[in-house]
Amino acid sequence: MMKQDILVEGMKCQGCANTVIDRFESLEGVESASVDLENKKATIQTSVAIDRTELDSVLEDTKYFVAE
Repeated sequence: MMKQDILVEGMKCQGCANTVIDRFESLEGVESASVDLENKKATIQTSVAIDRTELDSVLEDTKYFVAE
């Protein structure tokens, strides 16, 4: 199992965090996701490496985005 920390911009409340968690958990290979709103950080536990393109695409139609 691998852990990836991802900076996500645009999250302001728990509803935002829940959306990001749901989107990340929908990716193949993601076992779980969590969000630290204060630090704008999502953490995913994965069985495979998830690249930036996949993370961006799953957030495409939201107001959230993966920070550089």
